[in-house]
Amino acid sequence: MFLYPDPKTINIAGVKIGGQPGENPPVLIGTIFYEKHKILTANGFDKKGAENLINKQVESSEETKIPSIVNVFGNDIDNFKKRIDFVAEHCKLPIMIDSPDYGIRIAGLKHAEDTGLCKRIIYNSINLSVNKDEIEALKNSSVDSAIVLAYNPTDSSLEGKLKFLEKEGAFGKGMLDVAKDAGIKNILVDTAMTPLYHGAGIALKSIVSCKSKFGYPTGCATHNAAVSWSWLSKRPAKSIVDVSSNIMPVMLGADFVLYGPIEYANRVFDIVAFAEIAIEEAMDSMTNIKGIEL
Repeated sequence: MFLYPDPKTINIAGVKIGGQPGENPPVLIGTIFYEKHKILTANGFDKKGAENLINKQVESSEETKIPSIVNVFGNDIDNFKKRIDFVAEHCKLPIMIDSPDYGIRIAGLKHAEDTGLCKRIIYNSINLSVNKDEIEALKNSSVDSAIVLAYNPTDSSLEGKLKFLEKEGAFGKGMLDVAKDAGIKNILVDTAMTPLYHGAGIALKSIVSCKSKFGYPTGCATHNAAVSWSWLSKRPAKSIVDVSSNIMPVMLGADFVLYGPIEYANRVFDIVAFAEIAIEEAMDSMTNIKGIEL
């Protein structure tokens, strides 16, 4: 392990993210209400099932002392609002609002404003497809935390990601400046995990480089690489590889990991707690930083 030049630490609804390795445990982010999630029904979702999943992540977080966030997925405005409200009611964690449709994300922003949830909300994400309506909605919102996705389809190299964040993003600016212009104070850099053989290793390597260069809390979703590997889908160990892949960014100093379906919580948190203790032991000889102790 090594020390970063000037790592930033942010605090979102009481959850600290960032800093030197071993200073603050990595934050694990589980996704609920994703497409084809078993708790989804024709009329909405299984409330008891959703509550159990949220409780499982909260319990796993408390037992391991690894903090957590819930990523709420939505593809329909009315259902999205109900999902956000349900998660807000059943836990005190920060809530990430996630949708492939920027209009739904904007509706989530407005709903957060109406319900007083803005300080708990993380916008997922500001990316290459960001448009002026989205920027204006963020400016007019009290939400000041967001994921900035370092996905540059024209140059997936490490250098391409760095340029994309710094100067060659959207509107003739780097994506970090785009986020700041939108009023985002708590920036989380997602290095944009891609499939194996298409830059997955670069996304992992970029964690170190992006955090070293910019200082913002940095992480990724290694789960995406695991589930997109068609060869693995036919193997008996596919779920083990999927869950255990989340240790890779942590060992590289990631501040957060989007670990996939929230039902993986009871396995992912144990694996990451193991890695975090090892990191603290490695850092102990270099600094006086203290962290979790199980």
